[in-house]
Amino acid sequence: MFGISRAMLLVCLIAALNCASVGYDSSMMSSLNISTEFKERFGINSNTKGLLTAVQNLGAIVGSLFSGSIVDKFGRKGGILTACCIVLIATILHSTATTLAQFFVARIVVGFAKSIDIAAVPTYLVELAPPKRRGFVSGLYWTCWLLGAIISSSVGYGARRYDGDWTWRIVCICMAAPALSCIISLFLVPESPRWLISRGRDAEALKVLARFHGKGDETNVLVVAEFREIKEQIAFEKENSFPTLAAWWKAFLSDKANIRRGFILITLGMFEQTVGSNIITFYLDDVLALAGITSDASEFAINLSQYCVAFVIALIGICLVDKLGRVPMLVGGTLYSAVILACMAGLTAAATGTAAGRNAIIAMVYLFQIGYAMSWTPLSFSYCAELLNFTIRAKGMGFYVIFDSLVGFFCQYVIPIGLDKLGWR
Repeated sequence: MFGISRAMLLVCLIAALNCASVGYDSSMMSSLNISTEFKERFGINSNTKGLLTAVQNLGAIVGSLFSGSIVDKFGRKGGILTACCIVLIATILHSTATTLAQFFVARIVVGFAKSIDIAAVPTYLVELAPPKRRGFVSGLYWTCWLLGAIISSSVGYGARRYDGDWTWRIVCICMAAPALSCIISLFLVPESPRWLISRGRDAEALKVLARFHGKGDETNVLVVAEFREIKEQIAFEKENSFPTLAAWWKAFLSDKANIRRGFILITLGMFEQTVGSNIITFYLDDVLALAGITSDASEFAINLSQYCVAFVIALIGICLVDKLGRVPMLVGGTLYSAVILACMAGLTAAATGTAAGRNAIIAMVYLFQIGYAMSWTPLSFSYCAELLNFTIRAKGMGFYVIFDSLVGFFCQYVIPIGLDKLGWR
């Protein structure tokens, strides 16, 4: 199926569960921002709404300082396990929150887990995927963020039938389900062969490569070539390694290829947050309010259905990555998103007085998700993981998260204030 083995499909399933956990945690605020009971319980206004949504990025920034070291020291599976355990801690903090301060802390903890996850899972997938299907496999990671968003939106939609705090506490409690599923499933998949070789566990690494790329045959030509190439590459990188982080950075910046990699990491991290997805993902209730749609039931239904559309489109997108190329898809998706947002602004400014105008704004929400999910969803993280070599991959993904989270914090904080003060502008 899809040109990859059953064993690799199992790894993809683990990645899907893992990113679904992150997607649930992040997009949960979309459901809570719609919930009237949640907003009344904590006295949420445009300022606190922005802070609650954005503050997870502060946790991600702090976590990114350690995520690379955790993933390199304890392995890619160890990093995934660490992220899932932190999510369980965050679940307890969220679901038992009685004060706004506790909820803020819970959001920061979620961000910390997210940074470790982003350093671990794309790295794991890139190192285990068959070379010809690497775009599909690694793109699946962030695509399944939408799967978590769908689950979160569904739980939020269903929890409306309960009274009082349970309408939002149920959403928080269910955060534990994807994380627990991922922890259990980790027993079914192996460690990254590159990490195993870097730790001198060559026999285990060869078995993993044979299982995933050679149908169990350790003498397979592709398997032997990959094994030899990995060993030579890691041996070379170890011989040219550096005793301190300062020395590592100095060497990193002295290499023009690494400077270019760093530039790509920074710009992708910034652009991923400014394409417009934050508006649709976290503040759909404000966008719909500008269009005159204020019913909780309608907002939840639109929120859930737009995530479903995005998930289907993202699955199509990952099938096209290896055929169309990374850069053309990113550029095309960005231009498309800009056009749709411009149309949405124009409609909100001039057409909210009619049913046709309001329906057109709702249509723009779905059209935006089609363009974004086709391009940025499968590529924003996987492209970065692909362009980094082994010794800098985990730390490089942490570096990416710093800039992604800095810009994410700013955008997610100011958007609800801007929508409140400036309206469609």
